[in-house]
Amino acid sequence: MAERVTLPSGGGEMGARIRAFDWSATPLGPPETWPAALRVSLGLCLNSAFPMCIYWGPELTLLYNDGWAPVPGRRHPDALGRPAREVWPDIWPIVGPQLAEVLATGHGYAVSDQLLPMTRAGQLEESYWDYSFTPITGEDGRVVGILNQGHEVTARVFDRQRDALLLGLGDRMRLLDDAEAITRMALATLGPHLGAARVGYGEIDHAAGTLDIVANWRRDEAVLDLSGPHRLGAFGDDLHRALTDGRMFAVADAHEDPRVAGRPVAARYGAAGIRAGLVVPVLKGGAYAAAIFVHDDRPRGWTDHHERLLGLVAERIWQERARAQAQRALRESEIRPRLIFEQANDIVFTADLDQVITGANPAAGLALGASPQALVGRSIGTFIAPEEFARTTAMLRRKLADGGTTRYEVEVQAPEGRRLHWEISSTLARDGDGAAIGLHAIARDVTDRHRHELEQRRLIDELNHRVKNVLAMVQGLASQSFKGDKPLTEAQAAFQARLAALASAHDLLTREKWEGATLDEVVAGGTHPFEGYGTRVSTAGPAVRLQPKTAVSLLMALHELSTNALHHGALSAPAGRVDVRWWTEGDRLLIEWQESGGPAVTAPERRGFGLRMVERALAADLSARVTVAFAGPGLSCRIDAPLPAHDDRVGA
Repeated sequence: MAERVTLPSGGGEMGARIRAFDWSATPLGPPETWPAALRVSLGLCLNSAFPMCIYWGPELTLLYNDGWAPVPGRRHPDALGRPAREVWPDIWPIVGPQLAEVLATGHGYAVSDQLLPMTRAGQLEESYWDYSFTPITGEDGRVVGILNQGHEVTARVFDRQRDALLLGLGDRMRLLDDAEAITRMALATLGPHLGAARVGYGEIDHAAGTLDIVANWRRDEAVLDLSGPHRLGAFGDDLHRALTDGRMFAVADAHEDPRVAGRPVAARYGAAGIRAGLVVPVLKGGAYAAAIFVHDDRPRGWTDHHERLLGLVAERIWQERARAQAQRALRESEIRPRLIFEQANDIVFTADLDQVITGANPAAGLALGASPQALVGRSIGTFIAPEEFARTTAMLRRKLADGGTTRYEVEVQAPEGRRLHWEISSTLARDGDGAAIGLHAIARDVTDRHRHELEQRRLIDELNHRVKNVLAMVQGLASQSFKGDKPLTEAQAAFQARLAALASAHDLLTREKWEGATLDEVVAGGTHPFEGYGTRVSTAGPAVRLQPKTAVSLLMALHELSTNALHHGALSAPAGRVDVRWWTEGDRLLIEWQESGGPAVTAPERRGFGLRMVERALAADLSARVTVAFAGPGLSCRIDAPLPAHDDRVGA
C-alpha cells in the first residue's frame, strides 16, 4: 500500500494498471523512487482527455492513458512499461530519430500527416498521424522524458488523397475519347498511388461466363499480365460468390487465408504472383457487371478506404468508358452510311424523280465502266432498253402514289456489249418534311444466277429427255426379254442381266459427268460377265472417247455378245476364247469381236433380240456398218463406225 500512494490517483483503466504494475523490474524502479517530474507528468497524462503517453528515461520506457491505449492496437496492454524501441519496431526508423532529436536538443517536435506504416492485425498498414513530442526536464534542467500527444488522421489523409486522385482522373479522362485508353490511364494512376504490384479492371460477359480483363497496370514486366478473359470463379468460388452478391473480397495473405491456402485455387494465386488482393465489384441494375482489383506480392492489410477508393475509381472508369463508347458509336453512325455507300459490294445509286442519277458508289461505276462521278447526270434510261425504262417509270409512279419499296429484275446494257441482269430494290428518298425528292436504289448483279438458272432449265430438259430414253430402252428390254415361250425364270434372269448392263453404262457415264466415256471402259463394262475367265478373254485398242448415247448402245451390244458367248458360244467350251480388238483408220473406228475354240457355229434361222440389238441398234446409234459372221473358228462381229467430226480419240 505504501508504494501505491506515491502514484497519482484516478486515470481510469490505465491508472489502475499503472498502480498495479511491478515497476521494480523496469528501468524506472519502484514508484517511491520516481522523481517528482515523472509523478507530475504522469498525473497530467492520466487525467487528460486527450490521447497522451510518456517516454521516460534513456530507454524511453512507455506509460500512457486511456485515450492513448488504442494507438498500439494489439500491443496494448503489453506495451506498458516497455522501451519504445521494443514497442515500435515497425515505425522506429521514423519515430526513433525524432525522439532522439528531442532528447538531444531539448526542443519539441511536431508533425502533421506523418506516414507511419504500422503492423496491425498481423499486417502492415498505412497510417497517418498528427502528433508532438514535448521534452520533460528534471530539476537539473536536463531532458529526462518526452510527453507525446497525438491522434490518427489516416481517414482525413486518405480522403484528401482520394479526392485529389479522382479530380485528376476526371480531368485527364475528359481529354480521352477511347475507352481502352481511358482504362489504361486510370489504372496507371491508381497503381502507383496504392503502391501495388498490379491493378486491373474487367467487365462481365455473361453469355461466355467470363470476366474480360480489358486492362491491367503492372509495377514492372516481372509481374504477370492478366489481361484477357478469365472464367468466372477461376480465382475461387468464395470470391465469385462475394462479387455476385455485391460484396468486396479481400485477402491479406494468401498463404494464411483459409479461403485460399491449402485449396486448389492457391496454385492460381501463386502462378499470378498474388500474395494479397482486394476485388471490388461494379453493380449495374443490381447485377454484377464489372470488377476492379488490386494485387500485391507481399502480405498487406486492406481497409475501408481501399475498398471505397477502388469502388469510386471503378465507377468512374465504367462511366467514362460508356461515354467514350457512346461518342464512338455516334461517330460511326455518322460515317457508316457513307462507308456503306462507298465500300458496299452491292451497286448503290440515287436518282431524282426524273430518274437522272444523282449519286453512285464505286461498285456502280465498276459495273457500268465509268467513274461514279461520270455517272452523275446521266439518265437511268441510258443503261436499259426502252421497254425496261418504261417499266421502271411505271414503278416510280406507283411508289409516288402508294409509297413502299419495289423489287424487280432488269437487264442492263454494260460496256463491250455485255448484258447484265440486276436485281434492284428501290425506295423513295424524302426531305425533312416527308416530301419525295428522289429515289434510293440498291442493285445486285445476278447475271451468274440468271445464267445458272438457264443452265438448270437446260439440264432439266436434258434429264427429262434422258429419262424418256431410258424408260423406252427398259420397256424394249422387258418386251424382248419376256417375248416368246422361254421359261419365266430364264426371261427374268435375262431381263435382270440386261438391266444390270444398262445400269453399268449409266454408272460409267455418271462418273464422267455424262460427258462420254472411253472405249476401253465401255468394253470392260460390256464384257463384265467374263470376269473369272482370265486369259481366255483379251481386249486391246487405242484410247478413243465416245459420246454418251454411243457408249450406252455399244455397252449393251457387247453385253449381248458376252452373254451369248457364255451360254452358246466360245466360252461354253473349255478351250474357247474371245478376243476384242479396236483401232482407227483415218476418220473410222473399227471394232472386232472374235470367238474361237468353241462349238461349231451356224447362222440361226431367226435373229434373236441380242443379235438384232447388235445389228440394228449399233447401225442406228453409231451410223455404223455391222457385220456378224457365223463361219470359221467361231462367231465374229465387226463394227465399222465413223469417228465424230471433232475426233474422239483421247489425246488427239
